[in-house]
Parts: sequence; C-alpha cells; structure tokens
Amino acid sequence: MRARLLRVAYAAAAAFVLSWPFVALSADERRGFSAASGPALVVALVVLVTGVVFAAILEAKDRWPRSAPRAPKAGGTDPRRKWAVPAALLIALAVFPLLRPPADPTLGLVLDTMTFATIAVGLNITIGMAGLLVLGHAAFWAVGAYTFVLLTVHFGCNFWIAMPAAGAAAGAVGLVVGLPALRLRGDYLAVVTLGFGEAVRWVLKNEQHVTGGDGGIPGSEIRGNLWAPQGWLGTWLWQPGSGSDVLRECYWFALGLLAACFVTVTLLTKSRIGRALYALREDETAARCMGIDTVRVKLIAFSASAMWAGLAGVVTAEYRGSISPDLFDFNMSVLFVAMVVLGGLGSVWGSVLGATLLWTIPVLLQDFFPDIQRFRMLTFGAVMCAMMVVKPDGLLGRKGSR
Repeated sequence: MRARLLRVAYAAAAAFVLSWPFVALSADERRGFSAASGPALVVALVVLVTGVVFAAILEAKDRWPRSAPRAPKAGGTDPRRKWAVPAALLIALAVFPLLRPPADPTLGLVLDTMTFATIAVGLNITIGMAGLLVLGHAAFWAVGAYTFVLLTVHFGCNFWIAMPAAGAAAGAVGLVVGLPALRLRGDYLAVVTLGFGEAVRWVLKNEQHVTGGDGGIPGSEIRGNLWAPQGWLGTWLWQPGSGSDVLRECYWFALGLLAACFVTVTLLTKSRIGRALYALREDETAARCMGIDTVRVKLIAFSASAMWAGLAGVVTAEYRGSISPDLFDFNMSVLFVAMVVLGGLGSVWGSVLGATLLWTIPVLLQDFFPDIQRFRMLTFGAVMCAMMVVKPDGLLGRKGSR
C-alpha cells in the first residue's frame, strides 16, 4: 500500500508541474499577464484522490480472504454459466425502454453508450489483442455512417441492404489501410492511422456535392428514403427508425448489434486466430518464427475492427438523423482508445466497462454539475494518469492474461 501511495503522490506532483504552464498562465488586455494555480491544483487533486481510491480498492482486493481452490468436477465447468451474466444483462437492457417514457433522454444516453461500446469492443481486436495502436478509428465509423446515408438518400436502398454494405465498406477501407501499415509498428503505425483519420474527415468536408460539406446531410432525408418491399414482406420487415417510436427502435437495434459484437469478439479471443493475435501482440518476430502468418492476422484485425465501427456508424446515422464531419474528429478516436485502455487491453468486458464509464459519467456530470465542464478535459486526463499509475493494465485487465 505504501508503494502505491508513493507512486500516486509522485504522479500528483508531476501532474501539477506539467499542467501548470498550460492551464495556470493567462493574458488579458486589461490585467495583462497573470498566473493562477487553481486549475493545476485541481488536476493534482483529482490525480491524488483518484489514485488513492484505486489504491485502496486494489489493496482491499489483495487482502480479501480467498477460499481454498475446489477440485475440478468430472465434466469440467459448465459453459452455459459463463453466458449467464451477459444473458441477464441483455434481458435487462431489452426491457429497460418499456419502463421509461418514449422520449426519455436516458434512453438516448444508454443508446449512445451501447454504440460506443460496440466500437470499443471492435477496436479491442487491434489494440488489445493484436497490439496495433490505431489513432484514427473514428474514420471507419465515419465511412460506415456516410456509406449508409448515401445509399439510402441517393440510391433509395433498403435498410437491410445499406447496413451490411456500410459494414463491408468500412471493413474494405480497414483492409486498404492495413496493407501499407504491415511493415509499421508502434508510434509509426499510430501516426499513419492518425493521418488517415484526418484525411477522411477533410474529404468529407470538401466533397460538398456528395457529402454535404460541413453541414452534412439532414436527418429528414435519411429517414425519408427508407423504403420497404410491398406486400407481406414489407409488412413484416422491421426497419429501425421507420416507425413512430424512433428512439426505442434504434435502441433495440443498437442493443442487438452490441450483443452480436460481444459474442463474436468473445469467441474470437478463444479461437485459433485469437491466439495468433495475442502472439502477435507479445512478439511479432517470435510469432512469425512459430509459423503464424502475421500479414494475414494483421489484415484480419484491421478489417474486423473497422467493420464493427462501420456498423456502429449505421446506428449513429439512424438515431441522430443527421451526420456531419465534425462528429468524427480526432477527439473521438482518442476517446475510443481511452475506453479500451481504461477497461483493460484484451478484455471484452473491459471495453464495455470503459465505454460506459467514459461516456456516461461526463454526461451525468454535465447535467448535475455544469460548472465542472471548465475542467472536463483536465479531469479526464488526471483520472487516466492516476489509473495508469495505480493499475496500468486497466480495470479488468491482468498482466499476462489471455
């Protein structure tokens, strides 16, 4: 405990020293140059308090008495028990909209959280499993959203045709990005993906005749061009966002997409490809010497991660009703990476937890404590610093875990 507290104290002091030049100095026409240490003290205090809380939780967890290990049963562990918690959570989330008013803002908050959780779980394939740092993941999200919107608006495609096309387009773009990045590692790969993300955003801004430029595409055009086949097929073919209760329909669709992503990535972690991804993360050279096709594994990671981001873009476009390039900026890419890192690299549950914490807590603080928005980014960075000092492997991550 003492060692952890010392690391927290050093981190708080370092946070104060490093943040003071950026947040404490200011210039005004009347008062001239001035310095106020209040914001820097807030950063240091947040790091200190958060670090102490994390350290206390970890210390209590380490001292918690553990029961003697039980002898394994003859038939092994029942695999159905592993899916009991996800199934119960899925049922609770599915019933939740029925217990709230149709236009309740809480439904929109949960819907956005599930959308970002889908993106974070998909990004966990490249960052957590393969060890490939991607800083432009919002670009794949944008490719999926704009592909869906353009197909429904300009070509009048049905929802169930435009949705897989959006995921396929994002996956194809991920494959194209992965090809030149095969020989890159670490910071160089991060720079390439960062540049790709910014390039996509500026293309969306400049191609006004296709994407609408800075104004984007209005929501009335997106939902207005969703058509269904005539006859009994059109009667039974459900399309989210085409009915009167748009929020609930998009909510259930986002929940289904998150469940599909969760199950798929969980099974991937236990498959042969998943073990190859973990081997690639630990040592690419050793993985290649063991006979793993690292080129194929990298391309699979890029394509799968981009595909889930593209499908999440369909939910964003359908729910929000309008999209613009400013929605897919670099800050969102950093937020997605922070969700994966905070939850725990390689942990599917950790990605869901990280997305939940990093999206719901700031929104709730904005509603109940509006004044804290001045220190929002400072608090965010301070919490991440404290987390990395106390538990660098994430909330649900374990060193050496698979």
